[in-house]
Amino acid sequence: MNAEDYQKLCEAFEQAVVLPEDNRQRWIKTHFNDREDLAEQLRQMLAADDNTALDQSPIHQRLAEQESTLATVDLDPEKTLQASQASDVADTLPGYELLNELGRGGMGVVFKARQISPERTVAVKMILSGQFASAQEIQRFRAEAEAAANLAHAGIVPIYEVGHHQGRHFFSMGYVEGRSLAEIIRTEKPSPEQTAELVLQIAQAMAHAHSMGIVHRDLKPSNILIDAEGQPHVTDFGLAKRMDGNSEMTYSGQILGSPGYMAPEQAAGRKDQISSATDIYGLGAILYALLTGKPPFAGNNILEAIDQICTMNPIPPRKLNWQVPRALETICLKCMHKTPAARYHSMKELAADLEAYLRHEPIRAKPLGIGERIIYWARRKPGLASTLACVILFFAYHAVSSYILKEPVSARPWFRISSVGFAIAFSGAAWFFQRLYERPSTRKVAIYAWMTWNFILLTALLFLVHGAASPLAIVYLLLIAASATLYEKGLVGYTMTLAAIGYLTHVIVGATIRPVGFVDFYQATCMMLAIVILGMIQYFVVRRIRRTLDEE
Repeated sequence: MNAEDYQKLCEAFEQAVVLPEDNRQRWIKTHFNDREDLAEQLRQMLAADDNTALDQSPIHQRLAEQESTLATVDLDPEKTLQASQASDVADTLPGYELLNELGRGGMGVVFKARQISPERTVAVKMILSGQFASAQEIQRFRAEAEAAANLAHAGIVPIYEVGHHQGRHFFSMGYVEGRSLAEIIRTEKPSPEQTAELVLQIAQAMAHAHSMGIVHRDLKPSNILIDAEGQPHVTDFGLAKRMDGNSEMTYSGQILGSPGYMAPEQAAGRKDQISSATDIYGLGAILYALLTGKPPFAGNNILEAIDQICTMNPIPPRKLNWQVPRALETICLKCMHKTPAARYHSMKELAADLEAYLRHEPIRAKPLGIGERIIYWARRKPGLASTLACVILFFAYHAVSSYILKEPVSARPWFRISSVGFAIAFSGAAWFFQRLYERPSTRKVAIYAWMTWNFILLTALLFLVHGAASPLAIVYLLLIAASATLYEKGLVGYTMTLAAIGYLTHVIVGATIRPVGFVDFYQATCMMLAIVILGMIQYFVVRRIRRTLDEE
């Protein structure tokens, strides 16, 4: 493989890795129609990049530049190094005897090896691209080695040597014979006490890293290796950052990490807010996976994943597993608070609460208050919460119009009864469509059906008041604005069309059949222009966002 082919392969990998699984093969066939060798290599890279279900993420390798997470796990001690596996890696490495490949990702490969002097079994990690590696790849690779090399703790995989051979950068590290925590979560159900003890040891290891000024930024189950004695070891400091900021290698707004366990400040690209609190969130997400058997978030695409991380809270662990102790749930949710300042102030504080739990003593963290629970619920069900909020605001508007302003229509008994019926219709439909939206298979249908129902009810409600002349007509514009939050171009255009039809219907009816409210030509024209212009602005903004993400 020459440099040009490698560059093409890297660019294709970054585009293909974010595509849905069903579309990848068709895209690869089209992109490499005349180069089956590159197509096959790309398929291998994508297959190697796919992680366990606990680590799968729509942002994945393209944004995190994530490497193999099986770095030091002995997958098959009897397997010998195959020539096909080593075709693009060094066959020999001075001072080491490569035994077998442990795993590889899109950018790196890890071998089990025997170090000659001193004689010991180690894991050797190399840049997969070798002499074609970019300056940023080399810088990030060496930063991983340097970050871990400065940490001396039993719970952190040690780094022994950093170097390069024949243009290929490598480093050797401790070999942990065991399994990753991701595999344990998949196959076992640790008791609450075992879970607390495991997370406590990880917290103590990370407290040491933080005391040395190192933030991991990518804590997740597959980056925690469990040895034969059941002791955890933190590995893969490829995204590590010094808290003094001297080792920053990312541009403003760049997203790094694995979305299943990524803190909101990472998902939003706010690198200035990344601190030890980011690792506390990640460890809380690991605790969540241990308690429930699943990651806190799992979006179907990039935008959905980012939206969930930034705006939604995970389902409380006790709702997924009633056997979870309330104290552990409280610790977990405090770690995963959206606001960094509301989390534990340090890993030592987190470790202290875990120790208190294991000693059957009261923990310092407190359960969420009523106000926080309402916010927590609203973030998990934004559509239902916003609908109920609108219903409450409508009744507040109705009360002011009826009892203070003495507006004739609002004061009529039949309108009061009808408004209650509309409120029930809005709220009941919101509950039903929210449940459909939470199922991936019916999500798209739920979005369009929900929006259609809202427009039907709004249009019908306006017939009870002054039609197009009513202040409630502005809700048409609010629905158009709301449609853009889901980043669906088709939904924005569909919503704009419904709004235009609904408002124009009232203009025509009000001017001919039922002139309940005076609407002059100027007012109607301004409202129609507002609907069309707002819809077009939202449409082109969403299209640009999606095009940018598809091209990156």
